[in-house]
Amino acid sequence: MVELKGYGYAYPGTEDPILRDVDLRIGAGECHCLTGATGSGKTTLALALKGLLGAGTQTGGIRFAAASGGADPTVGLVLQNPETQLFATSVGEEVAFALENRGVAPEQMVAKVRVALQAVGLDVPLDARVSSLSMGQKYRVLIASVLVMEPGLLILDEPAAQLDSRGLDELRLVLHGLAREGTALLLCEHRSQAFQGLVDSYWHLDGHGRLQRGEADPLTPSPSAERAASRQRPALARAEAVRSESLAAGAGFDTPLWAGASFALEAGQRILVQGPNGAGKTTLLRMLAGLDAPREGELRVLGRKPSLKTLRGRIGFLFQNPQRQLFEDRVIDEVAFALKRRGVSAEERRARVAAILEQCGILDLSQRSPHTLSFGQKHLVALASVLVSDPELLLLDDPFAGLDAHCRNAAWRALMDWRGHSTKTLVWTSHHTGDGPVTADVLLTVEGGRIACRLLRK
Repeated sequence: MVELKGYGYAYPGTEDPILRDVDLRIGAGECHCLTGATGSGKTTLALALKGLLGAGTQTGGIRFAAASGGADPTVGLVLQNPETQLFATSVGEEVAFALENRGVAPEQMVAKVRVALQAVGLDVPLDARVSSLSMGQKYRVLIASVLVMEPGLLILDEPAAQLDSRGLDELRLVLHGLAREGTALLLCEHRSQAFQGLVDSYWHLDGHGRLQRGEADPLTPSPSAERAASRQRPALARAEAVRSESLAAGAGFDTPLWAGASFALEAGQRILVQGPNGAGKTTLLRMLAGLDAPREGELRVLGRKPSLKTLRGRIGFLFQNPQRQLFEDRVIDEVAFALKRRGVSAEERRARVAAILEQCGILDLSQRSPHTLSFGQKHLVALASVLVSDPELLLLDDPFAGLDAHCRNAAWRALMDWRGHSTKTLVWTSHHTGDGPVTADVLLTVEGGRIACRLLRK
């Protein structure tokens, strides 16, 4: 279906190629999985196959087998960050866009769109606003928008980072069916074990741009990260960090997104918020940060009704899409921004920024533009920018998306160093079980319109 022969690429303004002498053949009906460290070039290779790499230095070549009619086969690409590809207002319009470009009769579109959405397990009205969907739901919309094109080659960039367990099960079934029908598949994935039984060949980018034979790599925390986290686990304090009474969310909906949420969280606890895509995990974090108001009920965070004014300087928030909170031209300036606003001296800023960049394993990126980094690297920069302010309460929305095992462990070590032996409270969301090298103290499960609170450790 496609062959790369001696392919290489260097981005404009860089001397060191991110890809070197890549040889790869993907046949019809085959599934290949591409692994590699965060920032190693997986997305670059995907963009090259789609023909989306513009200026830069390319060597070698990419050749596609001719489809019916002598044309190159359709290449479908779903990038790791869904929000970089979405542009339509409604779900139906987004999925139908490719059909419109192909001149499909309008009366045939609705059926094709519904079949594609059903294939990815997204049960929403066709006129549902894309902006109201969770990140995982947006990823499903994009997969559906590609499936309607019946691609000869389908490339998915980090699907396991965005989909919950049910979504992954449904995606595996879809991919099995596509492979049986002759579609070539390329998965760029840190969680390669999520697709065992589907993948025919594993490949690994070695960090120097070269492609080597690989294997499924179970994502397990390193012993050092586990020991560091356990050693620095503080004794739980009795002070109350969060109290919720009969809380409900979902303004503008006929029925609440979830309701009747009553729970209390103590300072110093590690709280995991878990649930499927679209259940309302992000909504809960936004309420805790004072970004969204409850539909009903009472909420107190650090002893106050949450708002941007009352919690200023006391909380840190990492968005699920780090691109939304990155704006400086250099990583070092991005991380120093909050300290500069607080009037911290230049000498102290330099020391604190260098320390947090080293803890997060990205000191070598300090002079790079955050906007040119990989999705996982952007996550680490955004994490460093909120940790450097030393907040009392840290809210992380899916913080490990796009991170390889090494970077995940580096992020955990930085989080544990931040907590130390203090009463600082950590809340993070995930749709994956056991996301992190340590066990949470409290589990908040958001599902079926309810939030259940369970104490895991005393």
